[in-house]
Amino acid sequence: MFCRNCGAQIPDGTNFCPYCGSNQTAAGPEPLVRHQQGEKPSTYLVLSIIVTILCCLPFGIIGIIYASKVDSCWNAGNFDEARENSRKAKTWALVGLVLGFVTYLIYILLIFLGVLDFWGYDDYLYMSCLS
Repeated sequence: MFCRNCGAQIPDGTNFCPYCGSNQTAAGPEPLVRHQQGEKPSTYLVLSIIVTILCCLPFGIIGIIYASKVDSCWNAGNFDEARENSRKAKTWALVGLVLGFVTYLIYILLIFLGVLDFWGYDDYLYMSCLS
């Protein structure tokens, strides 16, 4: 049996809902039936915020926008749209994370090459090849 007020599953013959406290014996609206739509998808909001702060601002912001839509779509009963927004939030956050990581690697490589050039290692390598 389901609660007439909140739709929670309660034992048969229960007079009051243990979740919301509503009276089950009084005449009222038809009981709510909750359809099993699987587990609620992750929002990936934390990952999107981390990407926004540390890596790539545009990709992180797009991820935050999609992540913020997941809960509202799920609560409105748009389960497929919630799953799609979750997938998009994850995709944008991961793309931003990978691009940020690659950018930082290139930056460190350029700094390393600049330090080698400053210390004259390329001159040393050039001279050793001539000998």
